[in-house]
Formats: sequence, C-alpha cells, structure tokens
Amino acid sequence: MKKGLWLAAALFCSVLTAHAQSPELTKAVLKSNAPAAEALLSAGANPNAAVQIVPGFPTTYLITAATNNSLDLVRLLLSHKAQVNQPDAFKGTALMAAVSKTNKAMVELLLASGADVRAKDDDGKDALALAKEGGNKEIIALLEQKLK
Repeated sequence: MKKGLWLAAALFCSVLTAHAQSPELTKAVLKSNAPAAEALLSAGANPNAAVQIVPGFPTTYLITAATNNSLDLVRLLLSHKAQVNQPDAFKGTALMAAVSKTNKAMVELLLASGADVRAKDDDGKDALALAKEGGNKEIIALLEQKLK
C-alpha cells in the first residue's frame, strides 16, 4: 500500500512539475543567459517553479544557477523573488551549491538574502560541513560567523 501511494505521489509531482516549469527559462538558466532569463521573468515566468534537469529529480532555477556558478543569474532570480531556501530532491539548497563551488560572493549574496545556514541535505550535511570538505577558509569563516 505504501509503495502504491509513493508511486502515485511521485507521478503526481512529475505531472505538476512538467506543467510548472518554463522550458525557455530552463534553457536560459542552463546556458547562463541572464538577458534571456530577465526577459522571461519580467514576462511572468515563475522563478520558483520546480525544474527537472535530470528526469525524476526536481530542483530549482536558483540551485541550477548556483551550481552553474552564475552570480548574475542568482542575483536576477533573487530579485524576482526566487525562494532562497527552496530545496531540491536531495534537500540541497542554493547556498550548498554556492559553497560547493567555493563562490564567496555568491555565498555572501545568498546569506544576505536569508539563506538558512542550518539546512541539511539528505546526507545530513549543512553548508558548513560542505565548506569544510571544500577547504575554503573564507567561506568557512563566513558560515561560522553566521551561525553565532
């Protein structure tokens, strides 16, 4: 019974995601094309729509932009009210992606925008744990300061 409910929920979520995302915005974000993304967002594209870059694993435009190390797109998405703490299928966040890319400016921007330093992914790791794995002392110091 539980397996059937889980399958039905997964199918329902995939149907919702297919209708919610904008293929044009997905393409613009994947190509780090800020001018195209700006035009689409200004025309009403949803910056918080779930997007499936890998089928079956929803993520967000913000996490995708952070993963692509695109500070301009992260800034743009946040200015269009992208939810800074919206997680992906693995409970990863844009802050975790920025930390993994060791992008100090992006980490600062996300923290200033209210990113949750204490959020944990499916592996139980928070942004600080990921920063320590990456070894970037400046980012570690930023996150430790935010946790005080």
